[in-house]
Amino acid sequence: MKIIDAHSHIDYITHNYQSDVVRTICCATNESEWDKLTDMITRDKNIYGAFGVHPWFVDEAQFGFEKRLYDLLQSNDDFMVGEIGLDKFKPNMDNQIDVFCRQMNIAVELNRTVFLHCVGAWDKILHILKSYKKLPAIVAHDFNGSIDILNTLIKNYDIMFSLHRINADLIGATPIDKIMVETDGKNNIILQDIIDKISIIKNEPDANDIIYKNTQRILNK
Repeated sequence: MKIIDAHSHIDYITHNYQSDVVRTICCATNESEWDKLTDMITRDKNIYGAFGVHPWFVDEAQFGFEKRLYDLLQSNDDFMVGEIGLDKFKPNMDNQIDVFCRQMNIAVELNRTVFLHCVGAWDKILHILKSYKKLPAIVAHDFNGSIDILNTLIKNYDIMFSLHRINADLIGATPIDKIMVETDGKNNIILQDIIDKISIIKNEPDANDIIYKNTQRILNK
């Protein structure tokens, strides 16, 4: 069986490997990782990259970061945007929103898939998303919102849900063609185990193949 890790991080890829994982999407969390990730992608055709400033690190964003991000993405057609978003439990929400919106503007202009981090701030995220006439594909990483928010996102946006936690109610409410799986750079997450549990919850014996194709579609975008 073939698996794509839909959301990982640099340190995990450097030191860990699961035999079934044939491709990995690695998300940079701050500008200091951009060059390292670019080099990793150059050396390994099975690593795909998303570049951005994570909400935990917005205070580290240097003047002109968005110009450097724009230039990096414009020079590399396969590069995506992420991990970006908002986190209620981290400080400086105003700065988080500013940095997030600057990166969303770039993703929209260049039509690049966005890997979205959101903790306790879906009201703010939805308000921001409504301000755009057209959006690229979005991957909601480790989605933790309500089923109402889930349905709103599915109804209005080209969105996928990248999972590593098993929440039977949320998985049951999520169409199988909207599901991907991820390690989030954690050593203790075995992706085949996650897929097997999703298969049982969804009563879908072909879950492995469907989830693989779902993630492949994101890469093809």
